[in-house]
Amino acid sequence: MPLFHIDLQGWVAPADLFVQLYSNSPNAFWLDREHNLEKPFSVIGSGLPVHEFSELELFKSDEDLELPFEFRPGLVGAVGFEGQKNLLLVDRAIVFDHRNRKMHFLAYAESEAEFKNWYRAAFLRLALVGGEVASYLLKHGDINLESVSARHSKSQYLKLIAGAQRSIANGDVYQLCLTNQINIVAQADPLAIFLKLRVRVPTPYSAYLKIGELAIVCASPEQFLTVSSSGKISTKPIKGTRPRSENELEDSEIAQELRSNSKERAENLMIVDLMRNDLGKVAEFDTVQVSSLFEIETYATVHQLVSRITAQLALSKSAIDAFEAAFPGGSMTGAPKIRAIELIAELEAGPRGIYSGAIGSFSGNGSLELGMVIRTLIFEESQISIGVGGGITIDSDPEAEFAEIELKAKALLDVLGAPSPW
Repeated sequence: MPLFHIDLQGWVAPADLFVQLYSNSPNAFWLDREHNLEKPFSVIGSGLPVHEFSELELFKSDEDLELPFEFRPGLVGAVGFEGQKNLLLVDRAIVFDHRNRKMHFLAYAESEAEFKNWYRAAFLRLALVGGEVASYLLKHGDINLESVSARHSKSQYLKLIAGAQRSIANGDVYQLCLTNQINIVAQADPLAIFLKLRVRVPTPYSAYLKIGELAIVCASPEQFLTVSSSGKISTKPIKGTRPRSENELEDSEIAQELRSNSKERAENLMIVDLMRNDLGKVAEFDTVQVSSLFEIETYATVHQLVSRITAQLALSKSAIDAFEAAFPGGSMTGAPKIRAIELIAELEAGPRGIYSGAIGSFSGNGSLELGMVIRTLIFEESQISIGVGGGITIDSDPEAEFAEIELKAKALLDVLGAPSPW
């Protein structure tokens, strides 16, 4: 099936257009890249629920269009930590180029006439756009909070940290990413929450995904994996977090302390080494490189310690192969990965689900772009869950580790008007 494209040298805010086109859709997505400085291309659309990567074969072709972005229609969705897939089969989408203020309309269609009918209908809707977000929040912004609880209390979580450190001392692992889960019962509109959260906590891998009764509201700062159509692979694990300060000098000092902290650097380096090994399974020989190490990235509420690993995909491998080699992301497991995952199952007393998985797109041209599912609210009817965690090493201070998960949960609880469960 051919891929058609037309661009529009004009601009409508993605938030307003998403509300106009998809707020009532049972299945819709918004890959929000307004604050992604490297690749500022947001994508909105809808699709049909599917559960297998094999559905992507429908859109594979030897021919492709030359466009300023990698995204093509295909699969959009999330893969949970335990491997469960929540995907949409997408044959058309709208891409927003934030840098050049241009909109692109893409669709796989049987004929050019079919494509024209679709984009002309979309163009007509553009003329109606204006103030959709404010109107939507006015109608759907109320929250009725019923309860807030945690899978593990503070004392229980501190015991889990001690257990993780015993496993490290015994030589089972070098580092373990331990997590907790906050469970909330509330009547709240997921899209309204996302519209608020993306303004309060702007991040490069924000996303909104709705598939039936499931909704994912994601404010992730972390790139899990990208693979270009030419086979360039990149992953940017985050290990190391500090809260921002309103005082400019103090804020700078906090960032520098994070950059130089030996415990955080050691933890980050362990994950870099793990991801180098993962990418090496699918990369051309001698192409895996650490292109940046221990860089500070600053967001609205936190500083993060970030490194980047790159590689060239082997000719015999696909982007899906790269995903399967790297998943789940090492920053959310620990090292060595297989034993870390076994210990996580023993310690955490329940599945993580979508949290600490991956969210984004698998395109028909062989590319993919995925963020890590962190700083995320998972909605299933009136049940809302928030996963929070951090890397544990032999040198970890349990109280500091607990303070870190409280920090990571705060912005998500605040947008719901919910108190801490601890």
